[in-house]
Amino acid sequence: MLADPIADAPVPEPDVPRAVPFLARYDDTVSAQPAEREDPLDPQRILDQLPVDERGFFLDQYRDAVENARDPAGWKQLRRVLLRWRFHADAVGDPAYREALDAARGPVGSGMLLEDAVRVYRPVS
Repeated sequence: MLADPIADAPVPEPDVPRAVPFLARYDDTVSAQPAEREDPLDPQRILDQLPVDERGFFLDQYRDAVENARDPAGWKQLRRVLLRWRFHADAVGDPAYREALDAARGPVGSGMLLEDAVRVYRPVS
Protein backbone atom coordinates (compact mmCIF):
# COMPACT_ATOMS: atom_id res chain seq x y z
CA MET A 1 0.00 0.00 0.00
CA LEU A 2 1.15 3.50 -0.76
CA ALA A 3 0.47 6.28 1.70
CA ASP A 4 -1.57 9.31 0.67
CA PRO A 5 0.38 12.28 2.03
CA ILE A 6 -2.70 14.53 2.14
CA ALA A 7 -5.23 12.36 3.96
CA ASP A 8 -2.71 10.08 5.65
CA ALA A 9 -4.97 7.22 4.56
CA PRO A 10 -3.75 4.14 2.70
CA VAL A 11 -4.27 4.18 -1.04
CA PRO A 12 -4.98 0.77 -2.58
CA GLU A 13 -2.54 -0.54 -5.14
CA PRO A 14 -3.93 -0.60 -8.69
CA ASP A 15 -3.84 -4.41 -9.18
CA VAL A 16 -5.59 -5.29 -5.90
CA PRO A 17 -9.29 -6.16 -6.40
CA ARG A 18 -11.70 -4.44 -4.04
CA ALA A 19 -14.99 -5.80 -2.74
CA VAL A 20 -16.38 -2.29 -2.30
CA PRO A 21 -15.50 0.61 -4.59
CA PHE A 22 -12.76 2.68 -2.97
CA LEU A 23 -14.69 5.93 -3.06
CA ALA A 24 -17.91 4.40 -1.70
CA ARG A 25 -18.97 5.66 1.69
CA TYR A 26 -20.03 3.33 4.48
CA ASP A 27 -23.58 4.70 4.22
CA ASP A 28 -23.74 3.50 0.62
CA THR A 29 -22.85 -0.09 1.53
CA VAL A 30 -25.21 -0.85 4.42
CA SER A 31 -28.57 -2.55 4.20
CA ALA A 32 -31.81 -0.60 4.03
CA GLN A 33 -33.19 -2.66 6.93
CA PRO A 34 -33.93 -0.74 10.13
CA ALA A 35 -31.21 -0.95 12.76
CA GLU A 36 -33.72 -1.39 15.58
CA ARG A 37 -35.97 -4.41 15.73
CA GLU A 38 -39.10 -4.77 17.79
CA ASP A 39 -38.46 -6.10 21.26
CA PRO A 40 -40.13 -9.52 21.55
CA LEU A 41 -40.59 -8.92 25.28
CA ASP A 42 -42.43 -5.64 24.80
CA PRO A 43 -45.40 -5.88 27.20
CA GLN A 44 -47.69 -3.89 24.89
CA ARG A 45 -46.91 -6.19 21.97
CA ILE A 46 -47.62 -9.25 24.13
CA LEU A 47 -50.87 -7.72 25.40
CA ASP A 48 -52.04 -6.94 21.86
CA GLN A 49 -51.51 -10.55 20.77
CA LEU A 50 -53.31 -12.16 23.69
CA PRO A 51 -56.99 -13.11 23.54
CA VAL A 52 -59.19 -10.58 25.35
CA ASP A 53 -60.13 -13.03 28.10
CA GLU A 54 -56.45 -13.57 29.06
CA ARG A 55 -55.31 -9.95 29.12
CA GLY A 56 -56.37 -9.27 32.70
CA PHE A 57 -54.43 -12.26 33.99
CA PHE A 58 -51.34 -11.13 32.05
CA LEU A 59 -51.62 -7.59 33.43
CA ASP A 60 -51.92 -8.88 37.01
CA GLN A 61 -48.77 -10.98 36.66
CA TYR A 62 -46.94 -8.22 34.81
CA ARG A 63 -47.74 -5.57 37.43
CA ASP A 64 -46.62 -7.88 40.25
CA ALA A 65 -43.37 -8.62 38.42
CA VAL A 66 -42.76 -4.90 37.74
CA GLU A 67 -43.30 -4.09 41.40
CA ASN A 68 -40.86 -6.83 42.42
CA ALA A 69 -38.34 -5.66 39.79
CA ARG A 70 -37.87 -2.41 41.68
CA ASP A 71 -35.47 -4.52 43.72
CA PRO A 72 -32.60 -5.74 41.50
CA ALA A 73 -33.18 -9.30 42.70
CA GLY A 74 -36.62 -9.26 41.06
CA TRP A 75 -35.40 -8.23 37.61
CA LYS A 76 -34.93 -11.82 36.37
CA GLN A 77 -38.46 -12.70 37.43
CA LEU A 78 -39.86 -9.86 35.31
CA ARG A 79 -37.99 -11.19 32.28
CA ARG A 80 -39.25 -14.73 33.01
CA VAL A 81 -42.85 -13.51 33.22
CA LEU A 82 -42.54 -11.62 29.93
CA LEU A 83 -40.82 -14.55 28.22
CA ARG A 84 -43.45 -17.02 29.40
CA TRP A 85 -46.29 -14.77 28.18
CA ARG A 86 -44.44 -14.13 24.89
CA PHE A 87 -44.39 -17.88 24.22
CA HIS A 88 -48.03 -18.16 25.23
CA ALA A 89 -49.06 -15.25 22.98
CA ASP A 90 -47.26 -16.89 20.06
CA ALA A 91 -48.95 -20.22 20.77
CA VAL A 92 -52.50 -18.88 21.01
CA GLY A 93 -51.95 -17.07 17.71
CA ASP A 94 -51.47 -20.42 15.96
CA PRO A 95 -54.80 -21.80 14.66
CA ALA A 96 -53.74 -25.34 15.54
CA TYR A 97 -53.41 -24.32 19.20
CA ARG A 98 -57.17 -24.10 19.80
CA GLU A 99 -57.75 -27.39 18.02
CA ALA A 100 -55.11 -29.12 20.16
CA LEU A 101 -56.50 -27.52 23.32
CA ASP A 102 -60.05 -28.66 22.49
CA ALA A 103 -58.80 -32.16 21.72
CA ALA A 104 -56.90 -32.30 25.02
CA ARG A 105 -59.96 -31.14 26.97
CA GLY A 106 -62.33 -33.40 25.08
CA PRO A 107 -63.41 -36.89 25.96
CA VAL A 108 -60.73 -39.49 26.44
CA GLY A 109 -60.80 -42.57 24.25
CA SER A 110 -61.25 -46.04 25.57
CA GLY A 111 -58.69 -47.17 28.08
CA MET A 112 -58.30 -49.36 31.09
CA LEU A 113 -57.78 -48.95 34.78
CA LEU A 114 -54.22 -48.97 36.08
CA GLU A 115 -54.83 -52.13 38.08
CA ASP A 116 -56.03 -53.95 34.95
CA ALA A 117 -53.02 -52.71 32.95
CA VAL A 118 -50.62 -53.93 35.62
CA ARG A 119 -52.27 -57.32 35.62
CA VAL A 120 -52.18 -57.60 31.82
CA TYR A 121 -48.74 -56.15 31.16
CA ARG A 122 -46.84 -57.35 34.24
CA PRO A 123 -43.73 -59.17 33.12
CA VAL A 124 -43.58 -62.81 34.08
CA SER A 125 -40.92 -63.30 36.72
